[in-house]
Amino acid sequence: MATKTPKILVIAGNPKGISFLVARLKKRACDIHIASSCKEANTLVSSQQFDLVLSEFKLRDGSSYPLAASLVGSGSTLIYSYPLESGCCWLPAIRNGQSCWGSMAMRPSEFIGFLDEIFKDIETGSRLAKVTDDGSHTGFKVMA
Repeated sequence: MATKTPKILVIAGNPKGISFLVARLKKRACDIHIASSCKEANTLVSSQQFDLVLSEFKLRDGSSYPLAASLVGSGSTLIYSYPLESGCCWLPAIRNGQSCWGSMAMRPSEFIGFLDEIFKDIETGSRLAKVTDDGSHTGFKVMA
């Protein structure tokens, strides 16, 4: 099975703040697009399909929160970064086109593992579908 080159959109107001992330993505031979405003991000999302969208929650021209609605049903995964005193946390919003709001926020070390899962899914063509068991837990199940 041929592997797919992941198409990634990184949305950040300050390029210096994402240099480490972009360097990590480049090691994976991704097709990386960068937007620095909500307006620019909306233009890209409306004209192209991305496998993964990584976005700061607040940008200079507003919140990137509305991106989630535009990515539902698209097959994309959207993760927001949210600043904290000691760095940031990562908030999953959309996973493979399905809302996953309410999922646990991730620390940077957990986010790296999550990224590895996402890239494996993209590269192998498998997708994760949202499933619930007894209603008390929401998880994901691999769908080939």
